[in-house]
Amino acid sequence: MNNVAHYYEMIDEASRFSRNSRKIEFLTTNIVLETILPPHAKILDVGAGTGVYSFHYAEQQHEVVAVDITPKHIEAIKEKCQQRGLNMEAHVENAVDLSRFDSETFDVVMCFGPMYHLTNAADRDRCIRECLRILKKGGLLAIAYINKYSVIPMLATRDQRFIRDSVVNKVINEGVIVEGDEDCFWTDAFFTCPEEIEALLGRFEVTAVDHVGTDGISHTIQDYVDGLGEKEFESWMDYHIQTCRERSILGISTHGLYICKKD
Repeated sequence: MNNVAHYYEMIDEASRFSRNSRKIEFLTTNIVLETILPPHAKILDVGAGTGVYSFHYAEQQHEVVAVDITPKHIEAIKEKCQQRGLNMEAHVENAVDLSRFDSETFDVVMCFGPMYHLTNAADRDRCIRECLRILKKGGLLAIAYINKYSVIPMLATRDQRFIRDSVVNKVINEGVIVEGDEDCFWTDAFFTCPEEIEALLGRFEVTAVDHVGTDGISHTIQDYVDGLGEKEFESWMDYHIQTCRERSILGISTHGLYICKKD
């Protein structure tokens, strides 16, 4: 089991969107996607985690297949499927090898986790090529990424031991941290930025559809956002949705979402 799969075996990924500051990413992603998804789409959720997006779209009558590198996550998805009476496929798979699936099979591929952890450029290329291979022509690829410009501000509010030149260099200039390294504050991880993700996808035969900062600065100032009352949170979401495509907001958002169409 690789470092990333081992890390996720040890944590409670299912609770990720339980707080205001975290669920903004989930809410925003769905607001954006639901305006462009075809009806009754066949969707592959790559890096599905415990299936929060998979279940959301399956319950909206889409045909969803979930894959994840962490066996515990797939077991959790299968158990929830039984509890909810859903007939949804779920498999342990690596995002760089989706050979289980035939080419041009899916209407939509949601790649919401792999890009966070593919520290090798060749693996990132393989992931994108595989996602595009299994997409039908005209199908949608949605890729989530972590913005490197948000990481140091986040660390300043979480763990100031890592506010040092070597960490800044790894995050901003190298974009990679590796488990076991003294500068690693997470697990194997890859950080990029809006311009770089646009350039990366620009090498493939795709057309840009949308690009949003899915949580803006909400993750960085999480204690304040978590403390908002229901009405205040609704107003914060209104502000966020109105500004999530603004380039300056996109440039500091912790999570970004790039959506493109296969030519």
